Amino acid sequence: MKVGIKDILKLIISLALTALVIFAIKDKVDWGKLGNALYEIKYGWVLFSVALSVVSHALRAYRWKLLLAAGNYTTKTSTVYLAVMTGYLGNMAFPRLGEVVRCTVLKEEYDIPVSYSLGTVVTDRLLDLLMLGVMTALLLTLDFELLSGYFVTFANDKAPFLTQYWPLLLAAGVLGLALIIWLIRKAKTSNNQASFFYKVGSFINNVFAGIRAIGKVDKPLAFWASTIGIWLLYFLMLYVISFSFEATAELSPTAGLAVLVMGSLGMVAPVNNGIGAYQVFVAEILLLYGITYEDGFIFAVVSHGSQVVAVVMIGFISLMILNFRKRKKRLASQQ
Repeated sequence: MKVGIKDILKLIISLALTALVIFAIKDKVDWGKLGNALYEIKYGWVLFSVALSVVSHALRAYRWKLLLAAGNYTTKTSTVYLAVMTGYLGNMAFPRLGEVVRCTVLKEEYDIPVSYSLGTVVTDRLLDLLMLGVMTALLLTLDFELLSGYFVTFANDKAPFLTQYWPLLLAAGVLGLALIIWLIRKAKTSNNQASFFYKVGSFINNVFAGIRAIGKVDKPLAFWASTIGIWLLYFLMLYVISFSFEATAELSPTAGLAVLVMGSLGMVAPVNNGIGAYQVFVAEILLLYGITYEDGFIFAVVSHGSQVVAVVMIGFISLMILNFRKRKKRLASQQ
């Protein structure tokens, strides 16, 4: 997988934003206390949380397999799992590069067009957005009086660009959609398969075919059950890890749901793997539930850090397995 200038610029910008977030909170955290807390953590709960995350990744791989099958592409869940984890590893190095990496893996393993699998990845992310919306709505239903004002303040303070410049974002979206439609129509009128417009149009058509795969899934019950299961496991892996730290040992399930929502928002922030943003968002929401900022920050470091370590380890192992397979195939073809 080649890394382009665009990917390098994304990484630099992401790391710069991460550094700014960490610099902004450096005086709010007692780093010595953080170090001491890491010695007192009950790591059995941390390992249990990691185990739950491994199952959630397996469910994601299974759901992706169902989307791919809708396009008549037969895959193995184990191989799709390796692709997913390798993609997560790619995201550790370059933000959002992992989405292309895992599609490239499927191209090499099953000769599935990258454009089609990329469309299924878009569907995968849209489903995550849908579930995050459902979790947020559920959270507000359970604790509206406490959280309604907080989310309004959060939107104004943390995302003023979205709240103040939404007309520009909407216009950009409409223009982008118009451009896509124009390219597709241009491609249909081109008989030259080597032309730029034909290639771009074919690519876009394949992407949309991948997105539409959700309507052709053979096992809709299993598909939606796995979707719910992924987010249920996300909640559980965050909630059980609260038992590892004395300050959060009595955290309520509602507070755990709040951590899931705010942590998810932190993970999609334009910083490298949510580092800094995740910790800030989680620490701030836990203030509403009687947890000090420092303790909330420590909890966030442990919950986020354990997942990062697990993803790096499993992702690296997955990459090694895929490389071994590739080498084995190459040697077999030479005989």
